[in-house]
Amino acid sequence: MPFSSPPRTERRLQPAERLILAICIGLAGAYWLSLWGPHYPGHWLLKASPMLLAAATLLKTLTPRFGIPMAIGFLAAAGGDIYLALDRNAFLMQALLCFLVTQIAYIVAFSGQTRALGQRWKLWLPAVLYGTVVFLILLPGLNEFRVPVLIYVAVLVKMVIAASLVERRPGPLLAGAALFLVADSLIGINRFFAPFPASEPIIVAIYTTGQLLILAGALKALPRSSANA
Repeated sequence: MPFSSPPRTERRLQPAERLILAICIGLAGAYWLSLWGPHYPGHWLLKASPMLLAAATLLKTLTPRFGIPMAIGFLAAAGGDIYLALDRNAFLMQALLCFLVTQIAYIVAFSGQTRALGQRWKLWLPAVLYGTVVFLILLPGLNEFRVPVLIYVAVLVKMVIAASLVERRPGPLLAGAALFLVADSLIGINRFFAPFPASEPIIVAIYTTGQLLILAGALKALPRSSANA
């Protein structure tokens, strides 16, 4: 039995929600610009602040069934962001564990929708193919990380599949989940296959854009509490 039926149409963001989204974009943009200069005290907090604000907003706005897992997901993402901001090499595995929690929490929040998986195959099949190709590219260099990376990629792809079933029509939620998949795949490519120039600002830009799209999509498509309906 599904947990909840999705709304028939997506809602428009309220003015306060558009303001919160704009603040998140501004904070994320400020951090991205800071990547081109030396680190400064508290840079890790600036990186995590959009995720923390998103967690609080979704917890307050959505019904507990959806708001709690979404808030957990964004809080875990903030933890991963902090680890990467402190030292993206020394704390990479800790960060990826945080992001794994994020993806699982999103899957929980996105699940229970009534749209049939088979009817949405054109939306999620590219994610399955992309994840498979990325894993095969990484495989020769994974060594003892083969199983953990396989699990991580599988959960990432599952998150995109779950996102494809939420919106009435493909929108920001699915786009954000797809960008999350791309960003994390680039982390793996940079670590296990071939490091590439400007990897950090490229990955941060894709990842942050994806997360903010997920925030906007969740506010539009997931059930709200009665006080915020």
